[in-house]
Amino acid sequence: MQDFSYSKPTTLDAAADAFEGLDDGLFLAGGQTILPVMKFGLAQPSGVVDLSGVADLVNVEVSDTMVSIGAMATHAAVAASADVRRALPGLAHLVGMIGDPQVRNRGTIGGSLA
Repeated sequence: MQDFSYSKPTTLDAAADAFEGLDDGLFLAGGQTILPVMKFGLAQPSGVVDLSGVADLVNVEVSDTMVSIGAMATHAAVAASADVRRALPGLAHLVGMIGDPQVRNRGTIGGSLA
């Protein structure tokens, strides 16, 4: 694995600032995909911005008109949300079936979308 800078900001603004200064950076969510890819040299970022410290990205909120799932919400958290099960039962079922328990507990919605 090639050397790279690493930062773990605690706010969205700090994450954006950390990423802005990178030539070829990436955001780290749960790490289920990108870490093995980096180990095999298939991705060689100049820097990694770890989003696990940004509390604003972990939310799972449901209102009458919207479901909001933060990029750092784990598959397990979404599957376990009673509000999500009521509002979007198909989504709750789907994320509850992703991988094995380790993947669901560590993998994130944002990481899957990336």
